[in-house]
Amino acid sequence: MDPDYQAKVAMSAQMVRSSASDTALVAAAAKFPTAVWLDRIAAIDGAKATGGAMGLVDHLNAALTQQKAAAVGGVLQPFTIQFVVYDLPDRDCAALASNGELLSANDGLKRYKTEYIDRIAEILARPAYASLRIVTVIEPDSYPNMLTNVGVGKTACDTVNTKGVYVEGIRYTLNKLSTLKNVYMYLDIAHSGWLGWDNNRAKAITGFKDLIKGATTSGSLGIIRGFATNTANYTPLDEPYFDGTDDVVSTGGTTQFYEWNRAVDELTFVDKLRTEFVAAGFPQTLSFIIDTSRNGWGGAKRPTAKAADVDDMRIDRRAHRGNWCNVKDTGIGERPRAAPDSKRTYIDAFAFVKPPGDSDGTSDSSATSPNADGKRFDPMCGSTNVDALSGAPHAGSWFHNQFMMLLRNASPSLTGQSLSINKTTSKKVK
Repeated sequence: MDPDYQAKVAMSAQMVRSSASDTALVAAAAKFPTAVWLDRIAAIDGAKATGGAMGLVDHLNAALTQQKAAAVGGVLQPFTIQFVVYDLPDRDCAALASNGELLSANDGLKRYKTEYIDRIAEILARPAYASLRIVTVIEPDSYPNMLTNVGVGKTACDTVNTKGVYVEGIRYTLNKLSTLKNVYMYLDIAHSGWLGWDNNRAKAITGFKDLIKGATTSGSLGIIRGFATNTANYTPLDEPYFDGTDDVVSTGGTTQFYEWNRAVDELTFVDKLRTEFVAAGFPQTLSFIIDTSRNGWGGAKRPTAKAADVDDMRIDRRAHRGNWCNVKDTGIGERPRAAPDSKRTYIDAFAFVKPPGDSDGTSDSSATSPNADGKRFDPMCGSTNVDALSGAPHAGSWFHNQFMMLLRNASPSLTGQSLSINKTTSKKVK
């Protein structure tokens, strides 16, 4: 478990002391294993000595301590720690909330390689950490952003495509980390509401195959463990009352929500991706992790039965499926655990890649200039988006109101589960 995340949860605990029910929810949340985001160069060193966030070495050392505490008869057990590698130059070319600190026009690609990836790789390669299973989720959003937004008026995406910024940066990362036997790489592949359409998914299959083949001289597609889906997003694992049939996804039906996208939930998306990637030459060992940190959609508004109108029975209650910023009425989903689906052995884990309570972006419409971390206002996070919570801080900052909403709307409910979380996840997910 991430001590920095536990410290944020402790702040929320102080704010809910007068409510026994909320106090119990927060106590359960303190046990959630979550990923650590290395979203800027400074995150590698951290600022623990001056009371700030832990650095990469601090987190790895904390994982070793937890691994030793979980030893059985003095024998260390497999133990996983998760990191998100997230600092590409010109990051998130089709969005504004978290464009990042590095610009390719200001030597950003060189800095990404030498000051960021090289340093991460050197630390992860240290013999002291050889007993850990180190999971890396590599560059959420950026490559899918580029694949689907070239030539549609998103000039930033056109530029990074022409300059090869994302391709060169990610290939460099894959090359460096592929030499480390205890590092498992998952490339971010967006979610079903983005790449679920057949044409978008075909772009992804072709694009990712080309990306990975060019990362090493061998051209091996097996250098990655697999893909991470739904990172920081709200798409349900399953829509239990319907499938992606024409009567559901047609724009002439009872809803236009799915817009002819037959991947109506994340499990359908993963099934399609697995089949198509393997058909394209990827190894049978190709696997997936799904971020379930905010896709539970519990609470009183959750549909409980099939209905004539799709809008009355869909679990996903967003006004539009593309809304991604601090979405209202959401809850945490399935708890992190390894091998969660016996029918889908290619799903390695459900994971909390985006820690519940970390903001998706600021709702302050006056914050139009990038801050020191390259974060600023995106209209998707403002009052014009009916799904976005108000009062939100910058992306990655703690958002207490969102945190409590996610806990209260958890599905499955958190009630009575506060003691079981670590027992099912300590061996696979930190």
